[in-house]
Amino acid sequence: MERLNYHHLLYFCTVAHEGSVVRASLRLGLKQPTVSAQIHALEEKLGRRLLERSGRGLKVTAAGETVLRYAENIFDLGGELLSALDGQCEDVPKLAVGVSSSLPQGLVATLLESVFGLNPKPALNIVEGSTETLLAKLTLRGLQFVLTAVPAENADGLHRQVLVDSAVEAFAPELLARKIRKEFPARLAGVPVLMPRESALRRDVEGWLALHKLPVQKMAEMPHPEMYAASAGAAIFAPSASRESLKGAYRLLPVGELAGLRWRLFAVTVSKSAKHSGLDAVVRAAKALR
Repeated sequence: MERLNYHHLLYFCTVAHEGSVVRASLRLGLKQPTVSAQIHALEEKLGRRLLERSGRGLKVTAAGETVLRYAENIFDLGGELLSALDGQCEDVPKLAVGVSSSLPQGLVATLLESVFGLNPKPALNIVEGSTETLLAKLTLRGLQFVLTAVPAENADGLHRQVLVDSAVEAFAPELLARKIRKEFPARLAGVPVLMPRESALRRDVEGWLALHKLPVQKMAEMPHPEMYAASAGAAIFAPSASRESLKGAYRLLPVGELAGLRWRLFAVTVSKSAKHSGLDAVVRAAKALR
């Protein structure tokens, strides 16, 4: 293949991010026909359609996603090259980690704290969001890895590994925990509980409660119910791997296991060969929880 024209890549990336040739032209300071012509030239060279109409705008095709990912890496490397030549290359490694907003905060903190023991210590950037959004950032190489309870089985090209495989338990403030423990799980019926918003754990717990005919009293739904359970006098459901953090940070005690339920935490990377010292540290921390 002939050499790529990097201006073509820049124009394509700009249109892809802006979703419109008009907006991309304004951002680049070029005329619309010029930008369109350069995009067509890149598509002809690669023999692939990179953009397609979507309503009044443009969206990236599957082939375009691949080109976009490589182009972003090329521009990042170009920036590093200029910094190195200017003597401004940073010695501190960067570690950008995606964390699903539905994960137990204490458990995530326990795992990510291990990163600070590395030498050199990386500049850690934690990005929270939905699993879908984080995997999209990962695909574009904006993150080194993603922590999620969603398997991501249908994410093309991505690799996942199980970090934590845990039972699921009910947790509650001390007085409520004593009451429920006496005849668990029957005493769960009618107990006030705080539920997480949409998550795999919530769906599994609700299915388990329905199966065992244990109607609980749902007081509220929120991102991190463990933060409010003690003050609300309510129970929550969480992986057993969170025991220490729930007791230490939120004064919540284990009540009993939901027999048959398992909760898994995955680390997702762009490929099986993707390596990073930060991920290695998190894997070691996860093994220590077992």
